[in-house]
Amino acid sequence: MFTVNYVKPGRDLVYDQRHLGPGSEQLSDRVEQRLIDIEDGRAANTRFSLSASGFELVEVDFNYDRFDSSSGIKDDLLPAVSSWLKSRLGASEVLVFDHTFRSKAASEKTTQHRSPVKTAHNDYTSNSAEHRLYQETISRPELRQKRFQFINLWMPIYHKVEESPLAMVDISTAKESDYHPLRLLYPDREGEIAAISYNPDHKWYYFSEMAPGEALLIKVFDSEMGTKLNGVPHTAVDPIEAAHPSALRSSLEIRTIAFFEDH
Repeated sequence: MFTVNYVKPGRDLVYDQRHLGPGSEQLSDRVEQRLIDIEDGRAANTRFSLSASGFELVEVDFNYDRFDSSSGIKDDLLPAVSSWLKSRLGASEVLVFDHTFRSKAASEKTTQHRSPVKTAHNDYTSNSAEHRLYQETISRPELRQKRFQFINLWMPIYHKVEESPLAMVDISTAKESDYHPLRLLYPDREGEIAAISYNPDHKWYYFSEMAPGEALLIKVFDSEMGTKLNGVPHTAVDPIEAAHPSALRSSLEIRTIAFFEDH
């Protein structure tokens, strides 16, 4: 069993980072904590895919290990991720626009260096996805006419994941009413994500002891869905009984937009 922090539905869900800084683990103080039986995807008799469940486990080898270098990540790793995703997804174009290093062990947290998020959420609403699309295609407006998906690549770095694994809801078990806009307030801007409320039909999965060389692809928005049910709910989770980890979780999350010729 794992502890999952859902949100209690209500008006004015706000996560104010103007004073807290980017290191907070919870996205809201309106939390409803639930004990959830989360199935290990390695043992599940299920085939996971972006099209069916909204996520899948993949093997990766980018031949890169300078994760302490933000400039190195941008100059060397992100182009390799873009090329690899383009081939794997059959996309005509993949824009990589952001990355976040997550670790509790970090001595300094910035907008690209944060603790794991422990509130069930999806990274976008229809409004924020359209806004991000517009921002990232100002110099390529022709891309806005294509079918697109926001795909996150999440991977452990340095060592296997022993605490706070990432868990996902099979999107086929989610309902539109589970998604609630949550405002993100930053010193220089405002954003919006979808906080997730409890639904007993949710089927949660994680993949045990993920190690470097493995990664998760997570679909957090799809232009063809056409409803508020537009991405995979996910969160870092904690087992209610766990051995003390030998190392705290370190992971890298890379955010992309994949474009497709077909509609």
